Amino acid sequence: MPVQTIVVGAGLAGLSAAYELVLAGQEVQVFEARERLGGRVHTVELSAGQYGDLGAEFVDDRHTAFMNYAASFDLKLDPACQFPNDLYWSVEGMLKNRESFSTEEHTALKSLFEKLQLLVEKQHDPQQTLNEWLGTNQIAPFAKWVARLSARSLFATDPELIGVGFFAYSHTLGAPGYNMRVRGGSSRLVDALAKVLGDRVHTKTPVRRIQQTENNLVSVSIETANGLVEVQASHVIVAIPWSVLRQIPIDAPLTDSQQAAISHLPYGSLVKTLLQYPYRFWSKPNLGITLLDGEYQVMWEPSFAQMGTERILSCFSGGSRSVELGENAVDRAIATVRTVYPEALSILTSRSYDWGADEWAKGGYCYFRPGDLARFNPHLMQRAGQIFFAGEHTAPVEYRGYMEGAIRSGQRAAQQVLVSG
Repeated sequence: MPVQTIVVGAGLAGLSAAYELVLAGQEVQVFEARERLGGRVHTVELSAGQYGDLGAEFVDDRHTAFMNYAASFDLKLDPACQFPNDLYWSVEGMLKNRESFSTEEHTALKSLFEKLQLLVEKQHDPQQTLNEWLGTNQIAPFAKWVARLSARSLFATDPELIGVGFFAYSHTLGAPGYNMRVRGGSSRLVDALAKVLGDRVHTKTPVRRIQQTENNLVSVSIETANGLVEVQASHVIVAIPWSVLRQIPIDAPLTDSQQAAISHLPYGSLVKTLLQYPYRFWSKPNLGITLLDGEYQVMWEPSFAQMGTERILSCFSGGSRSVELGENAVDRAIATVRTVYPEALSILTSRSYDWGADEWAKGGYCYFRPGDLARFNPHLMQRAGQIFFAGEHTAPVEYRGYMEGAIRSGQRAAQQVLVSG
């Protein structure tokens, strides 16, 4: 007797989908390749009882699906940053926010955003990378610098790769008023969902093949400690990154556009490093978010709401620069901090994670090459027979790369299954 629904992947998208189906009374089984749950949500402990997130971390004030789950599971959200004042750029050795920009810098950014907004209004997705577009338009040098840094720091890719249409759409949606983080780390939500699902979730069980059969069921080949096992279901929700899915044979009525998107949708390279110091050596209680044009492009403090005198700095590197860090990621993060704070102390401990090297992620989160937003976007959330898709890459564009996108995609996929009968 087949189960009603199999969910492939126990990241936040897969767990959200399974949770919604269980609430609706469905029989669900979740298969996860890793030993741990959460996918690209990964909270780790440091010394003195402190913690940090090596994966997804921020919850914006518009992330209502996440906040609703947090309220349901009695998770506390601590304030992180207020915008725009807590967003800084390191410019020629000085930290600047919007209030301290010169008139010329303000004018340059205003012109850049107006040109990007025009692309969005005309629904253009040009066959140009961001870098090519910057080179063929009259953009001031400071604005070019900000745009290129934004590609690496916000999209975890290079300006030579990301399509200007996707960059424009995502960059002109407006900044949040503030963001938050989960007290205890983002994995608290993963744990809460997993507790409800119980033994329906199976770890160390990678899926090796997905096949829709002639009797309108889906057969899933799962690798277990005892070898390959075939499990049949009425529906399957695939909730893993397409950077990983493209290695799994799928025998199903995929459209040409779906197949192309699965094969080619890129994911940015990303390294995140946590450095724990014995105490705060910077002046402000809340460091804010600092953008840097170096081996690491973003730095912030995730620990100012935590107990103890120890403090943590989180360093983010995206795109080709993250690939070049290799085994020196921690040393280069320490050096990056010292470029901003020469008086930086010696660290107590550190944790670092390379998401591009993770075989079950193969990158941080999705982005779109020139022309591919228009080409792929309408097809990312479509079903293929009895197979449905979830994951941040299938969420509305404004939520991609966020936990909010993963949750919304899981909820949407669950609803598609329920409606399909």
